[in-house]
Amino acid sequence: GGLGGMGGAQPLAATMAGFSALVVECDESRIDFRIKTGYVDVKATDLEHALKLITDACVKGEALSVGLLGNAADVFSTLVKSGITPDIVTDQTSAHDPLNGYLPQGWSMEHAEKMRIDNPQAVVKA
Repeated sequence: GGLGGMGGAQPLAATMAGFSALVVECDESRIDFRIKTGYVDVKATDLEHALKLITDACVKGEALSVGLLGNAADVFSTLVKSGITPDIVTDQTSAHDPLNGYLPQGWSMEHAEKMRIDNPQAVVKA
């Protein structure tokens, strides 16, 4: 998951290699930027739509990268509960930065941004 500096090239690499990629990103501006620069093909705002886009592309024999707005922790949990197993999973979070590199499961971006200022220890603990 993630379309920041380290993860941004993964969807392009996937389509160049001929396969589809579902990339989960919690910051919509990063998805929009990667679409604008040609690294991501399309944006989805819900998992069902994202999976349909990828399934349709696969049926046609096409490679497609989908930037899904969401939290990877939430999306991956949903995939597992649905019996869907991705071929490959990567995590491009900033592991070196527990305050700014993660969005805790169940949190919105707005809540996390506020908590980073108001109570950074709670963010790190989450």
